[in-house]
Amino acid sequence: GLSKYRIVSIAQDRDGMFWFGTNGGGISRYDGETFTTLTREDGLADNRIRAGFMDRDGVHWFGTIRGISRYDGKTFTNFTTKDGLPGNNIRSIFQDRDGAFWFGTWSTGVSRYDPSAGSGQAFTTFTMQDGLAFDAVSSILQDRDGILWFGTAAGVSRFDRETFTNFTAQNGLGNNRVYSTYQDR
Repeated sequence: GLSKYRIVSIAQDRDGMFWFGTNGGGISRYDGETFTTLTREDGLADNRIRAGFMDRDGVHWFGTIRGISRYDGKTFTNFTTKDGLPGNNIRSIFQDRDGAFWFGTWSTGVSRYDPSAGSGQAFTTFTMQDGLAFDAVSSILQDRDGILWFGTAAGVSRFDRETFTNFTAQNGLGNNRVYSTYQDR
């Protein structure tokens, strides 16, 4: 059945299956009849899930407190600071129009991952030193114009691939802690 641990993320994939990320019990997948649980024993980086995402190829990505797990339906491939991540505590995942992945961390900024780049050059990290509002990134969105938006613990950052523009409660946000971002139609 469903893991006894607290559910921290829920997603439905394009095949209709539900994926539940838990705080200590790994990932539970529900196909409409049966739950299947995937844990560290199956290759997951950690059983404490913080984010889930399915890319345009149908591959699942999970942010854990010990790195990123990429799941192709059969095996896990994990990415950590040893691979170029700035930190292992991943809070948000997004794939942009160009196919690059963006990983928001708990305290070390946001990292862009280019799967086509050579070894050692796949990750590029942006932090407060680069203009990001805060190094804890909870949400990521790309708008219709291709601009990236990052929800942080100290406001929203707009990134046009060259410059960050930050918005806070002083600019009209209801609160500086932004946990999700969404663009309406």
